[in-house]
Amino acid sequence: MHEKMHQLGLGIGSFLLLASVMANAQAPAASVPAARFVGTWVGTQAWAISNPPPGASNDQPVTLELALVDNRITGTMKPFLGGDDGATIVESTIVGDELRATAVVGRPRPAGRRPSTSAQGAPSGVEGRGQGGGTAAGAGGIRVAFVFKNDGLKMTGTADLQVGDVPWTQFKYSLGKKRSRY
Repeated sequence: MHEKMHQLGLGIGSFLLLASVMANAQAPAASVPAARFVGTWVGTQAWAISNPPPGASNDQPVTLELALVDNRITGTMKPFLGGDDGATIVESTIVGDELRATAVVGRPRPAGRRPSTSAQGAPSGVEGRGQGGGTAAGAGGIRVAFVFKNDGLKMTGTADLQVGDVPWTQFKYSLGKKRSRY
């Protein structure tokens, strides 16, 4: 062994340091099961920016409904940006104890459907809002990147919003699992 260390140019101190680092290296944390995120979560949404819009109220009540469909988490947060359609999760993954999800404002359009246009060719509605609203790849659509950290019966999280490729605003969340009454 000593001869092999010498061939690699390692002294005993270097070898012990390397062995210590390798022994203390932690394996990546295993992801929590998807079922831990499923259910109805209620709590508050607050601005996570230094200068919220004038007249904006902080700590708005929200409800996050999460379901497991075909082995992936889907769901809707309502209200979102003042709309009853909310934000709909279109992609999600679990990393450790975090749910990372991409959402669109409103309901995603079926593939291939384009927004209606006026006679002049301009969109007739606000893309990304309301029924049939934006897609994750929509040119002017609003995209939402949620990150929720699960701590059993509580979740905290953030939402980063962007319009097209431009970062727009941020929110933060404090949610608790809604329990059934017996």
